[in-house]
Amino acid sequence: LADKIGGADDKGFAAVGIEGDIPVIFEQTVAKPAKAKDPLWRRIVRRPSLTPEETAMYSTQPKWRRFLRRPAPGTAPAAPPTEEEEGGEVLNKLETMALVGAPLSSVASQAGQYIKYKCKVGECGTCEVRIDGNWVRTCVAKVPPMDKGAELKVFVRGSMVETKKSTAFFSLSSFISGFKNNALGMVGFVKEGIKGKKNFEDRINKEKELMAQVAARKAAKAAQEGKS
Repeated sequence: LADKIGGADDKGFAAVGIEGDIPVIFEQTVAKPAKAKDPLWRRIVRRPSLTPEETAMYSTQPKWRRFLRRPAPGTAPAAPPTEEEEGGEVLNKLETMALVGAPLSSVASQAGQYIKYKCKVGECGTCEVRIDGNWVRTCVAKVPPMDKGAELKVFVRGSMVETKKSTAFFSLSSFISGFKNNALGMVGFVKEGIKGKKNFEDRINKEKELMAQVAARKAAKAAQEGKS
């Protein structure tokens, strides 16, 4: 496919306008996830969790057999792991169909294949994948024309895996943030309390002044009536 790569700098495939669906297969070799560790109580009583093969074997048998770990006579043993399963890596394959000239980035998204991008203009090379031995940049590459019945295989780096940032429930940053929020809340509460106390005192003083004015008026009125 080297002669079908568009551009002088081999940044992508040129759209050739040939119609027809082409099978596109994204292949990626990734590290096999580590087996989950059994809880402490299982390690203490030496009762490990069932493997997927054992779970499938006991699914059609009475619960007491699963509890005692005694399969029924004549039950086929669990299939041993294959060489690929025993290894530290697994091969992931994602398949889809695409038209000739379709952007490879859109085809990857359609297949559910994660591709890491950065510049998205074909300069940095972050999104490079391998097609027919040539490294091309997904952000500017397009699906090339293929022979009838042929498949387009795209090899993705094993390191190109979407990572999820996990934060601990109790961390230094969360502790500092919580302390800051609580401190600000307490300061605001004290300010509102001082402000409310001042308003209350002002209201009491105004009521006293009003009562004094009323008393003075009553006294003046009584004195005027006594003279008359």
